[in-house]
Amino acid sequence: MNQVTRIQQRRRWTWYLLAACLSLPVVAAPPTDPAQIIAHRQESLAYAAGLQAYLYGYPVVDYFRVMRDQTTPGRDAKGVYAPLNEIVLQKGLARPGGLYAGRGPNSSTLYFTAWLDVSVAPLRVSVPDTEGRYYVLTWADMYSEVQHTGRRTTGTDAQRLLVVGPEWRGDVPPGVHLVRLRTQQGYLLGRILVESDADLAEASSLMGAIELEGGSQHVDIGALPSVEDLTSLAFFTHLNHFLRSNPRLPHEAQLMAQLNQVGLGPAARFSPEAIPDGLRRGLQRAVEDGYRILADSARAAPTHTGWSKISNETYGTYGFDYLRRATVEYHGFLGNTPEETVYLSALTDAEGAPLIGNNRYEIVFEPGALPPVAAFWALNVYDARTVDLIPNDRGRYAITDVMPDLKRRADGSVVVRLQQDPPADGGVNWLPVNDGPLFVTLRFFEPEASVLSGDYEPPPILRLP
Repeated sequence: MNQVTRIQQRRRWTWYLLAACLSLPVVAAPPTDPAQIIAHRQESLAYAAGLQAYLYGYPVVDYFRVMRDQTTPGRDAKGVYAPLNEIVLQKGLARPGGLYAGRGPNSSTLYFTAWLDVSVAPLRVSVPDTEGRYYVLTWADMYSEVQHTGRRTTGTDAQRLLVVGPEWRGDVPPGVHLVRLRTQQGYLLGRILVESDADLAEASSLMGAIELEGGSQHVDIGALPSVEDLTSLAFFTHLNHFLRSNPRLPHEAQLMAQLNQVGLGPAARFSPEAIPDGLRRGLQRAVEDGYRILADSARAAPTHTGWSKISNETYGTYGFDYLRRATVEYHGFLGNTPEETVYLSALTDAEGAPLIGNNRYEIVFEPGALPPVAAFWALNVYDARTVDLIPNDRGRYAITDVMPDLKRRADGSVVVRLQQDPPADGGVNWLPVNDGPLFVTLRFFEPEASVLSGDYEPPPILRLP
């Protein structure tokens, strides 16, 4: 961690401590009764440590919450059932009103997922030769810290992987790539490129050839949390169970020592019913304020005109920035590292006016100025009210550089129109829209250095007369 990051981190924790002081109950005079003094001090200590613990452990408890929903038949509201250590395949590309509705779905790749438990035995994974086709396996631990295998990192030849837990010791067979999770449980999110509807069957066949075997079966990982547990003292019960079941991360000994003092850390066994009233009050306030901090961090209305800028805050690897990690988890679920994917978005045109489907818009990628990527790029438009794909008779939800019918002008430029009716100009690419507010996303898969540095600027979104 560099000096700038250390300073930023100290400022964050200073803010937490100030919040702790400001939120203490207002009393007419300091307590004088010894029992009250002890309870007051316990409450202050529990609040300060509990707030740190909440932000530190939010991804852990939330991941287990989603695991509970998706590994229990009939529990997930969207019908997802993903038995432990089994790959679940997406049946088709994202469509309006589908599984990922409301989350700006990517309509260019098939997805597959698995909940993992390697506490007793490793997992063996085999992937077929995709012959250059883009795919990625994103391996997340329960802190939502990720690592990738696939086209960018391990290539597209047929390969074997061994997925192990943090304490596994053994020999890795020759030619096998080792994936070591930092926690005993984890999550796999995979995706594979589909170039067109005609390509769907082949991509689905490749996805179906990915095999996952072994791992732990029917392992007791404690009563998994519900959504209500995110705002009650049960949060700390789940976090404490996790901390006792997983090895500590490097350089976190001091934080764990603070959590141990109030019964939350790996050396303690937390029981809400057995703690003193002062500790209970402090921890309850910590849960309430911790959740409020995350809820109040909701994304504000964009202040930029046109395309968003490349963020200097990364996804997927957070180091000691626990607030950033918790905030990303609160607003979503699992982020790829920028080296794998970068997303830019726009809610306004180049003049700063909101994008509305009643208007017509044009984006012109000049010759030699297409989005710089090693894999592919994709442009999607969504209904901004639902953050979902817009239904259309053509079934066209994205423009990509790998689509077989991508239209290029004689000079090599690529023109994209966003409008309700088919363009009269046959040389442009059309993304149909409705008459409501629009939300546009430009995705870079394996972005080049100019994207990561922020030097590349997409062409403006121009409103046509």
